[in-house]
Amino acid sequence: MGYAAHVLVSPQGHGGGGLALFWNQDIEIEILHTCKNFIDTKVSAEGKYFYITFVYGEPDTTQRQRVWDEIREQVGSRAEPWLLTGDFNDIIDASEKRGGPPRPEGSFVEFRTFMSECDLYDLRYSGNFLSWRGQRNEHLVRCRLDRSMSNSAWAEEYPTGRSEYLQFEGSDHRPIITIFDPLEEEKGVSDTVEKKISRCRSAIIKWNKEKHQSSRKLIEEYRTKLEEAMVSPLHNQALITSINNELQTAYKAEESFWKQRSRQLWLALGDKNTEYFHAATKGRKAVNKFSVIVDEGNNTVYEEEKITAVITKFYQELFTSQEGECHETVREALEPCITEEMNARLIATPTPGEIRMACFSIHPGKAPGPDGFSACFFQSNWNTVKEKVI
Repeated sequence: MGYAAHVLVSPQGHGGGGLALFWNQDIEIEILHTCKNFIDTKVSAEGKYFYITFVYGEPDTTQRQRVWDEIREQVGSRAEPWLLTGDFNDIIDASEKRGGPPRPEGSFVEFRTFMSECDLYDLRYSGNFLSWRGQRNEHLVRCRLDRSMSNSAWAEEYPTGRSEYLQFEGSDHRPIITIFDPLEEEKGVSDTVEKKISRCRSAIIKWNKEKHQSSRKLIEEYRTKLEEAMVSPLHNQALITSINNELQTAYKAEESFWKQRSRQLWLALGDKNTEYFHAATKGRKAVNKFSVIVDEGNNTVYEEEKITAVITKFYQELFTSQEGECHETVREALEPCITEEMNARLIATPTPGEIRMACFSIHPGKAPGPDGFSACFFQSNWNTVKEKVI
């Protein structure tokens, strides 16, 4: 194939996948570990280095936890830039699946826990993320089995990193490519400050792991208790109901954890298969900039120079004067559209009922105002503060 080096992992049994890694001679890759489910590497290029793990998740659901445990054991407490990409054979919520019977919330726990404990976040992506298509019994199922994700250190080093899902070609999986450029060094940044930030990040990651492990342990305890109560020869409906309620509370705490971790608005649709956003944006040191744009010809553009050209052309055409019935356009635009009755309602002082309705229409989790209080505070204490507000 014209590459300078490669590593191959043969498929294991029927439908076992297999792994193949090829690279050019201008990139130095150190193979740290290979097995049937992943290849762990250290990549050096242009004076920098980072780690990449190429993954083939276990198709057998009973063996997936073993794969996540093996990766955790291999990487240890890896704090250096780390990227993972490949076919994980699992999803993190119900929104990443179309067709077939719905999956219970508990079936996402193992993969979510792996990502959380390893400080992993999805990369931004473009294209159709339902990367796999297959027939399961009488159902046509599409899932996001393929993805790229990284830890915080990698996202800080390569803030423009993104992945793109391509079109199907000779496989039931879409190809996925990952594109990234290193962050340019900022002049005048103290090495001492960088070290302090690094230590702080490490401490937060450690605390996050411990907290989430305690949450997962509590859920497992309640699940065990529920199983014992359900198989007991003595029927105790009150005990079963109590354990179920405790388990539901623990699951809600788990959802709250992912809500806070994602830093995005939770979609409270009322059941355990509710969609949530899993770190679609990185709030740390990621650069707030365009990484991809589509021009008027529906062509995808990635390079910064071309993105600038597309935006410039759009606004040049938008603000360029064109021949036409300008006077008629202005006359229609200036023609009064508001009646006297409508205007009277618009300038009238809001009633107490309207003020309350406006306050309660704000999502409780939105950012607080200048006074530091969120809408949740006013909604929860309305009877106390309403006179001051109105």
